[in-house]
Amino acid sequence: MVPGVILLAQVVLPEDSEHKRDLLMAVLRYLDRRSVRKVEQINAAALRKKRRGQRRGT
Repeated sequence: MVPGVILLAQVVLPEDSEHKRDLLMAVLRYLDRRSVRKVEQINAAALRKKRRGQRRGT
């Protein structure tokens, strides 16, 4: 499996280092946005739960 992943990475990633850098930066930005969105979802769910508890008097 590992040799296949390495071969795929060599085929997919461009040779020029500037392109590799741009691709890496795009992946990091995507992952950062995803993690921020996940935290926001967790916070929103906690806030909804807290508000429901206040309405019920607990």
